[in-house]
Amino acid sequence: MKSKTIKAPKISMEWVDVPKTEDVPKTEDTDDKNPEKSVSPAPSELDLVFVVDNTGSMGSWIRSAQENVQKIIRDIVAVEETNVRLALVSYRDHPPQDKSFVTQTHDFTSNISNMQKWVDQMRADGGGDFPEAVAAALYDADNLSYRPNSTKVCILIADAPPHGLGCAGDGFPDGCPLGHDPLQITRSMAAKGITIYSVICGNFEGQAFYQGVAQMTGGQYIPISSAHLLAGVIVGGAQEEISLEKLMQDAQNTVIAEEEAAGQALDEDELAAKVQNMFRKKGGAGIRKIQFGGADLPDFEDCASHFTKGNSLADVRKTKNKGHLAFGSYGAGIDSAPAMDEATFTTTDLASAPSYKQCKRMVYKSKARKK
Repeated sequence: MKSKTIKAPKISMEWVDVPKTEDVPKTEDTDDKNPEKSVSPAPSELDLVFVVDNTGSMGSWIRSAQENVQKIIRDIVAVEETNVRLALVSYRDHPPQDKSFVTQTHDFTSNISNMQKWVDQMRADGGGDFPEAVAAALYDADNLSYRPNSTKVCILIADAPPHGLGCAGDGFPDGCPLGHDPLQITRSMAAKGITIYSVICGNFEGQAFYQGVAQMTGGQYIPISSAHLLAGVIVGGAQEEISLEKLMQDAQNTVIAEEEAAGQALDEDELAAKVQNMFRKKGGAGIRKIQFGGADLPDFEDCASHFTKGNSLADVRKTKNKGHLAFGSYGAGIDSAPAMDEATFTTTDLASAPSYKQCKRMVYKSKARKK
């Protein structure tokens, strides 16, 4: 069965909770005759795609998405006026492992009712062997109709690795039977400015893959065990990415200038320090950072580098120590410790410069986009 893209109808409706200018009563401060009035900036644009495993073990995660779609959008636009469009890629597995579907894909819409309908149609069922059709899902996500100037965020929600990592019992040990390589697709997404947030549902062999694809795109990975936290991840991640995207041109200019001055490529750590120093001198505000229980999200583990440095899954499979198959060090998730029972995801406003970790992520994005 071939992966296919189902195009959403073209519509012009925008999120109704964002007030339009003509709906705001005029006062002396908003009167067109006032030559000194302030002009509000145009709303930022957010293209947000959910890529969701729809196999049998994902029931609670799908229900959480179904229950929170409208709240997610309200919470995003509550902080900043944002023109939000949503897309959905549901995936299971390739036949004969699963004969229902490989992917079901809905392109971007600004109609929240359409998105709610699509999400409500998701069902957790099937799956066959342990790995799933992740590469086919990423291929569909890469080929959606993103707006050129939007903040582009892909929320990848999974509890199993892609085919072709070398996991035991893989029905397609050489990778996706459609010929899609997820590392090459991820690099294509990074070049387009698409940032992956990997929501790792529990702990499993090969979870390092999800750390790798997040790091390659300048995103983050979030290992959690409780589905009720999903909405907080999506809202916080979207808000942080909107704020960072406004800084990307300055960050990219700095990366280019520093490497040209050095006459060679510089590593991410060195460039991150230079980018942060630039922002400290420049000053600014409006930078947001998602946290869990008052702490930053996890740093990428060494196992992620197998994927960030590999050209393809075939290269990664050659790893002698099998470090690419490592389980995560957070066990079931960052929320699994008893002290984190009541912890939530929050978004913190930073006073001036972005954090070092944020600058390093912007370096990854800059390197990917200039190629």
